[in-house]
Amino acid sequence: MAELTITTCSLSSGSSGNCIFAGCNGTNILFDAGRSAKAMTELLSQINLTIRDISAIFITHEHIDHVSALKVLISKNKIPVYMVWESFDNLSGDYKDALGEVINFISSSEKVTIGELQVESYSTPHDSAASVGYIIGPAGGKSGKAIGIATDIGHISDEIAQCLRGCRIVYIESNHDPEMLKNSSYPAQVKQRIKSKQGHLSNKECAQLLPYLIQHGARKIILYHLSGENNTKELAVKESKTSILEAKLNVGTVYLGVAPRSAPSKMISVKTKSIT
Repeated sequence: MAELTITTCSLSSGSSGNCIFAGCNGTNILFDAGRSAKAMTELLSQINLTIRDISAIFITHEHIDHVSALKVLISKNKIPVYMVWESFDNLSGDYKDALGEVINFISSSEKVTIGELQVESYSTPHDSAASVGYIIGPAGGKSGKAIGIATDIGHISDEIAQCLRGCRIVYIESNHDPEMLKNSSYPAQVKQRIKSKQGHLSNKECAQLLPYLIQHGARKIILYHLSGENNTKELAVKESKTSILEAKLNVGTVYLGVAPRSAPSKMISVKTKSIT
């Protein structure tokens, strides 16, 4: 078995646009492409890549803050795009036309090999036509859970907990502080949508899962998709640390980061093994 190093960072996070990068030995994958094509190009340049270096794009769901760049990027670069049928079917006609030559439909729990990496999808609860998270590991590897992505989730389902179990690096939504949301200027129906079981995960709901993930191998956790209006980095981190400490775990052994809204996060890595 050969040892491989998988690197990853968040390129953008939040309602202004979402994108996560994972790469290994020249295989470079984006998870979502929610900024403008120009912004995506600029963000990639900050991690020394161009759009021509991207091997594939996997989409979690069809909301605009996850697909905004697709139409322009694909019109100029024939990059394979992977998403579930229901998400594709709910895109506008011009997006469907642009994706016609490169779209690949996946189903929940399907495993796809892209170069050095294997990507597995799983269902997540969100108010879109369909929504999935992703598990990334080495192609052909037995230790397949290197990175887990769980964003835009209304609650922690059993499937999410089981799929993230064993991931060494986890991107997980910590969207809002309930009190800030309650006192915000958002319309009542928007507040209810965010709080719903198909909406977005609060800081507390996110934090409650972290001890379980750490006990099962997570060593680097990135709090993702923080609201710009109803959350702060300090509140999200405090809630997470409190949960970890209350579980009598050593917070010092875990890297706890927050994905910036419009800049790359710190590049982190995990070593894993693949069958050659």
